[in-house]
Amino acid sequence: MNTIQKNKFSASIKSWIAYDAGNSAFATTVLAAFFPIFFTQYWAADIAEIDSAKYYSFALMISNGLLLISAPIVGAITDISGNTKKLFSRLVLVSIFFTGLLFFLEAGSWLMALVFFGVANLFFSTSNVLYDKILIKITTPDLFSKISGYGYAVGYFGGGTLFLLNAIMSLQPGLFGLESQADAIRWSFLTVSIWWSIFLLPLYINFKDETNSNENKAVLKNAIFTFINTLKNISAHKPSFIFLIAFFLYIDGVHTVMALASTFALNIGLKSDAIIIALIMVQFVAFPATLLWAWVADRFNDLLVIFISIFIYIAIIIYSTTLTNAMEFYILAILVGSVQGGIQASSRSCFAKIIPEEKSGEFFGLFNTFGKAGALFGPFLVGIFLIAFNDIRLALVPIILLFIFGGYILYRYKNEII
Repeated sequence: MNTIQKNKFSASIKSWIAYDAGNSAFATTVLAAFFPIFFTQYWAADIAEIDSAKYYSFALMISNGLLLISAPIVGAITDISGNTKKLFSRLVLVSIFFTGLLFFLEAGSWLMALVFFGVANLFFSTSNVLYDKILIKITTPDLFSKISGYGYAVGYFGGGTLFLLNAIMSLQPGLFGLESQADAIRWSFLTVSIWWSIFLLPLYINFKDETNSNENKAVLKNAIFTFINTLKNISAHKPSFIFLIAFFLYIDGVHTVMALASTFALNIGLKSDAIIIALIMVQFVAFPATLLWAWVADRFNDLLVIFISIFIYIAIIIYSTTLTNAMEFYILAILVGSVQGGIQASSRSCFAKIIPEEKSGEFFGLFNTFGKAGALFGPFLVGIFLIAFNDIRLALVPIILLFIFGGYILYRYKNEII
């Protein structure tokens, strides 16, 4: 285990935690809220709605598909070269740049909007591989749970704060000297870039790679061979791969619940303003809740947090079948916010404790790959249930199976993972 920068809450640790406040602004304002809505209503307003939905889906598919291929390789490159900081910063800056470019696009520029968004999303997701890896470099395993939880908590608070400002801008553009809601949302993309850049600076200044850089023309080739060799020797890293299988299942459930939240809201008669309010509620409930889960994980263990969260998610899904009005949907949002950060943070810290440090980039590449790939079975099962029952309130019921199977695998092999 590294000895560099291991003091509790050193400058690098504080900077790592704070960075999530900037990073989460993209996930909240751009990815979850404004881009999907604004793309259809503004940039793609001149084309058929069904076509805009298809083009947006294709852009996401290509962006996420490239991540599945590249994430483990990018992580392995930094393991070999020792240039985690340099590559991380470059990836983040590319995403920041293309997010900011969305501000300059006029109505009808749907193709350029998809290109800019696709690039920003790919580099955002890839940079998270190295952000997760940095956790291992700045502290010791006894603090992984606490610091991982603090990172997610600050991310929800910071991302939620900017999202709240952006939401007010979009609802009341005149208060900010803007002519329309469209202008407000375009400005929101630029504020994300600025906000994100501000929170990147402390981490860039305070985090130092501990090894000398080892860049050469063969580094990509070596990274690919290293990754292939790791896959060939899975048995040597059995706890890590068992965890990844369980993670793939239950995080699919988490992501599916998140993805269908807006669909639920629309089908029970909520308008877009109410959906934005619900998203804000999730952010600010998740902040204190994730801090609480971080304490539980630090006091006991990460698996306990994951198990409890899985049970709560199952209860949330059962409750979702009874939704009839806006107030009940807000309760659902509060329940989701109470566990979303905890299960994410404890999954990251639990995985960090069982992987070999010298391969941390490569393994966190796999972690993020499995996390993104864990959006396959959930939507498929939901689609099958919608075809069979034609009732949106029953759509999430089959997702319970993903939580049960994921939880069972963790429980079955918990002694090997802890």
